[in-house]
Amino acid sequence: MAAAEPPKRIYISHGLSGAGVLAPLRSALLGAGYEVLEDSATPSGNLEAALRAMMANADGAVVIVTPGSLRSLATARELSELRGRALPGFPVVALLGEDIELADVRSASHSWLTQVVVLPANEVGAAIAALDVAFEPAKAPRVLAESSYSATRAHLVGAPVTSVAIGALEGQVAVFAGAEDGEIHGWQVEGPLHHRTTGSVGAVWSIAVDPDRPEVLYSGGQDGSVRQCVLPDAPKALYQHDGIVNAVAVKSGGQVASGGDDNQVVLWSPGDSKPVRALSDDFVTAIAFAGKHDVLFLSDRTLRAWRPNEVLALATPATPTAIARSGTTVVVGHDDGTVETRDQRTWHALTSWRFEAPVESVAIAGRSVAVGDERGTVWLWETDTNHIHRLTGHTGAVRGVALGELYGDLFVASGSEDGEVRIWSRPQTDHVEWVGDAPADEDWLQRKPLARVVAQRLRRVDEREPGSSFLVHIDAPWGAGKSTLLGFLRKDLDQDFTTVPFDAWREAGVGPAWWALLTSLRTAVRKQRKWPGRVWLRITESLARLRRVGAPVVLAFTVLLAVAGGVLWWFTDFKGATEIVKTITGGLVGLSTLWAGALVASRFLLWDSARGARLFEQSNTNPMLEVDRHFGWLMARSKRPVVFLIDDLDRCKENYVVELLDSVQTLIRDTGPPNIHFIVSADGAWLRVAYEQAYERFSTQVAEPGRPLGYLFLDKFFQLRVPLPAADRPQREGFLRRLLRGASGVDAAVRAEEQRVRASLNQTVTEDDVVSALSSASPEVRGLVAEDALRRLSSPEAVAATEHSLQRFAGLLPANPRAMKRFVNTYSALRAVRTLEGSAVPVETLALWTILETRWPGLAEHLRRCPDAVEKVGANPEDVPEELRAVFSEPGVVALVGSQRWGALGAAEIRACVGNP
Repeated sequence: MAAAEPPKRIYISHGLSGAGVLAPLRSALLGAGYEVLEDSATPSGNLEAALRAMMANADGAVVIVTPGSLRSLATARELSELRGRALPGFPVVALLGEDIELADVRSASHSWLTQVVVLPANEVGAAIAALDVAFEPAKAPRVLAESSYSATRAHLVGAPVTSVAIGALEGQVAVFAGAEDGEIHGWQVEGPLHHRTTGSVGAVWSIAVDPDRPEVLYSGGQDGSVRQCVLPDAPKALYQHDGIVNAVAVKSGGQVASGGDDNQVVLWSPGDSKPVRALSDDFVTAIAFAGKHDVLFLSDRTLRAWRPNEVLALATPATPTAIARSGTTVVVGHDDGTVETRDQRTWHALTSWRFEAPVESVAIAGRSVAVGDERGTVWLWETDTNHIHRLTGHTGAVRGVALGELYGDLFVASGSEDGEVRIWSRPQTDHVEWVGDAPADEDWLQRKPLARVVAQRLRRVDEREPGSSFLVHIDAPWGAGKSTLLGFLRKDLDQDFTTVPFDAWREAGVGPAWWALLTSLRTAVRKQRKWPGRVWLRITESLARLRRVGAPVVLAFTVLLAVAGGVLWWFTDFKGATEIVKTITGGLVGLSTLWAGALVASRFLLWDSARGARLFEQSNTNPMLEVDRHFGWLMARSKRPVVFLIDDLDRCKENYVVELLDSVQTLIRDTGPPNIHFIVSADGAWLRVAYEQAYERFSTQVAEPGRPLGYLFLDKFFQLRVPLPAADRPQREGFLRRLLRGASGVDAAVRAEEQRVRASLNQTVTEDDVVSALSSASPEVRGLVAEDALRRLSSPEAVAATEHSLQRFAGLLPANPRAMKRFVNTYSALRAVRTLEGSAVPVETLALWTILETRWPGLAEHLRRCPDAVEKVGANPEDVPEELRAVFSEPGVVALVGSQRWGALGAAEIRACVGNP
C-alpha cells in the first residue's frame, strides 16, 4: 500500500508582539493536519541559521504582521527570504494584527505582502482555507460564463495602441498607453486628468514605468531612441539604437533594458556612459527582467535568458510572443494561444492553459494573469481560484495589457489596434473591509441546512416523546463555525421553542453553574410575557420560593417562642411576674420575628446574586434538591418547550465544564412537560479531557479498550453528536471570494449539470436513491445541490426507509436499546453532514463506520487522524498508541473492518466517512 503523503510544513513568521496570535494559529494548523515550523522549536545556537533551514524546508508560510514586526530587522530578513520563495507552489498568507492596517503594510518595505492572501489575525479559519486551496492538486481552469469584471472606463486614442502600463499622474493611479501616432497618453483611473506627450518620432512600440517612481516613464519606438519622461516634464532621449526599439523594461533601482531591430539587448542605467550589450540572432520583440541578474527576451522565435556570462535558450511549448514577470513567476504567451506560468529559478511549469487565439500581450501581478489576444479578447486568469474571465469589447487585436490596483482591488488595462484603451474592474469600494470573527448571519458553508436537520429532530422528539429531554453535542474545533450554527438553530427554533442562549465562558467564574442556568431560564420565561405578566411571574416566583425555603424557618421560630414562654410560665410567679413576662415575651417576639424574617429574606434573596447563590449552597444540606424543584417550577411556566443553546464551553476550565454538565444532568431529571433540551457547542476533545482530569483516579478501573473515560461520560450525557461539515474546494473558493468581497461566476456547463441532478433528486424516494443521484454528479455540482439532497433525505418516507434499512446491522451492535438508538442517531447526523459536504458515501460503508465510532470511539478518533492505520487491524501493531493495541486485535473490530457481507472498511472509505476524501 502506498505511503501516506507527509503533512505540509508551514513556517510561521512572527515578532514578539505577534505572540497572542501564534498559539491559536499553531493549534489550528496542527488541527488541520499541517506541520508547524517556528522559532520556539529551534535548538540553542545559531538561531538565524536554524530559521533559514526551516524556511528552506517549508512548503508554505503564514506571516503575522504587527507594528513591531514591520520594524524588526530579524523579521525583515525572514520576509526577504520568504519573498524569494512566494509563488503558486509556495503559498503565503498574511495575518494583520489589531493595530495595523493594509495601508501600513503597503507603505512599508514589505509591500509585496499585499499581493498574497491578507486577512485579519482573528480569521485563522480563513487562513487555513487559503492554504488548503493552495495545496489542492492543480486542475484545468474554468472559463466563467459571466464575469464579475466589466469595462468601467474607455478612452479613445485615435491611433492603434501598441503598449499600456500602470503609473501615476499627480499622485493618483493612472493608465498610460503608447500609440502608432508617436504619442503617449495618460489618464487618471479615478480622476479627470488626461496627459499627452511625444514618445517617438513615428510609432511608440513599447512603454514601461519605473516601479520605484510611478511618474517616470520610459518609451522606445520607430526612431530607435529610448526616452525618459519625468512627468509632467517633456521626455528626453537617453539611448539610441541602430534600429527600431520594440521593447523596453525597467526594474526597481532604475536599471533599464531595451531591445530592437538592431539585434541587440542593451542593459543600462540613466547616466551610464557604457551600457552593457548582448547580441542576438534576430530582432528583439519583447523583454522583461527576471531576478537580480537575468534579462528575458524574445528573439528569433525563441525565449532567451541573458545571464552575466551567457545567453541561454529556454524551452517553450510553442513560439513565444509575449512575456512578463512578477516576483519569481514568469508568464509566457505563445502564437498557438498557450499561456503558461513558470518559476524563473527552476523554469519548471506552474500552470498552463490554451486560449482561443494567438497571444499578443501578457501581464502578471501576484496570482493574476492578464492576456490580450489577436481577436480582441482580454482574458483575466485568477490562478489562485483557477477562474478565467472573458472580457470582450475591443474590435482589434489587444496589443497591450497591464494589471493595477486601486484601494486594494485589482483592475485590468488594455489597449487595442482599434485605438481604444479600456479599464476593466469590479465595482469599487472606498476601503478594504475587515472581516469580523462574530458568528455569521449569511450561510456560506452549509450551516443552515444542518441547523434545520437538528431542529427537525427536536420537533420529532417533542411529538413522539412528551416530557422527555434530548441532549445534542455540536462537536467541532475552534473556529469551525459552531456559533454560526447555533445562531441559525435559534432562528429556526424560535417559532416553536423557548430558546435560552447561554455563553458558558462568560458565566464561568461568576457563580455556581446551576445559578447561571436558572437565571438564564428565568430571563427567557419572563420575555414570553408582557409587563403585567412579568410582574405577576416575579410575585408568584417569590411566593413559591418563600414556601419552600421560608416556611420551615418560620415554623422553627414559632416553636422556639412557645418553648420560651412555657419556661417562663413554669419558673415565675404568674401574678408577680406579669409585667416581666410581658416585657420578655414582647422582646422575644420582636427578636424572633426579626431573626426569622432576616433569615428568610436572606435565603430568599440569596438566589438573586452569584454571591448569594454560593452562600445558599453552604447554608443548605441539600441545595440542589431545592434548585431542581424551582427549576421545574419555572419550566412549568414556560409557554413552549425549552431549548438551551450552550456555547463556548470549550473555553472554560475543566472544573466548570464538569460542574455545568453535571448541573444539566441534575436539572433535567424531573422536569417536563414541557420538554427541555440542551444543545452544547464545544470541541469534544476539550470535554473529554475535562472529565478525564476530574475523574483521573477512576480512569484505569472504568475505561474500556477503545472507550476512554471521557468518551464514556459523553456517551452517557448526549443522545446525539453532530460534527460540522468540512468545506470542499468549491466551497472554500467561494468562502474566500466572499471574504475578499469578490463576485463569483458559474460555468454554463456546471449550471446544466446542476439542473440535471436536481431533476434526478426530485425523483428519489429512498436514501439509496439520493446517494446514487449524488454519485453521478461532479464535486462542484454536489455542493450546489447538497441542500436539496438533504431535504429529500429528511422526508418522512426516506427517514422510515432508512430506519428500516439500518435494522440489518443490529447483529453488529451491543444488545441494548441505548446502543441501537445511538447508532441510528449518529448515522443520521453523519449522513446529513456528509451530504452537505457533497460526499456520496454508500449506505453500507457509512453504517460500518458509524458502528465503529459508537462502539470504539477511541479507535475511530485514531483512524480519523490516520486512516491508513486501518490496514494494521488484526496485526497486533506496535506503532499505534499503547491503549489501542488491544482494540486492533479485538475480534469484533477485525470482523467489522474486514466485513465480507457489507464490504471492507479501508482507508479510502474512512476518509469519505469522516469528510477527508
